[in-house]
Amino acid sequence: MRKEAAIGRDAARGAPLMTQTGSNIGIFGYGSLLSNPGDDIGPHIVDRIPHVSPWKIEYARRSEGRGGGPTLVIHKAGRAVNGQILLLDVEANRLADVREWLWERENKPRRRCIKEMQMGGVRHVLYCDIESNIDDSELNADSLARFAIKSLSLKPKRNGIAYLARNIELGIVTPLTYAYREAILRLTRSSNLDEAEKNALSLVKAWRFKV
Repeated sequence: MRKEAAIGRDAARGAPLMTQTGSNIGIFGYGSLLSNPGDDIGPHIVDRIPHVSPWKIEYARRSEGRGGGPTLVIHKAGRAVNGQILLLDVEANRLADVREWLWERENKPRRRCIKEMQMGGVRHVLYCDIESNIDDSELNADSLARFAIKSLSLKPKRNGIAYLARNIELGIVTPLTYAYREAILRLTRSSNLDEAEKNALSLVKAWRFKV
């Protein structure tokens, strides 16, 4: 039996966790961190423990790294979503290093955005808490769709539409997720989000889509 599997079962029971190397450090993710943890974090992941977020999550932040496309953050208008604790094979005395890896992976936000909690029996779980920057009046499906479509012109490969599609594949669903997706499909006259990426870029390049 693999040690990683045993670790996961201990977490489900709420028992204290220890990795193969004796560490007790993890990172909690609920978005792109799960599919793309980065070169620093990725090689150290020894288990992925499913865990519902302890806070409400919504597409309430426009990210410069995604061309202004909406990204998931902690927000009162959202709901708890399916996330994961990424358990690491890192000794406890390297907690500061892990904090640095996460800070860099999240595009170097304010240092105070990298926080720590206990979760699922793991003593040190780091997570990123970046503030919302989408006004409540714009926190709706149509506005999010327009932000995502516009993001194609700035970040063709790391845009808001691709981000949304990947989160849906991972089973991460907020109150706005499906209405947001439908708004993108309607505005781009597409049948799926892959097609929407192609159509959105054409719209932006032709200056036929105003945000």
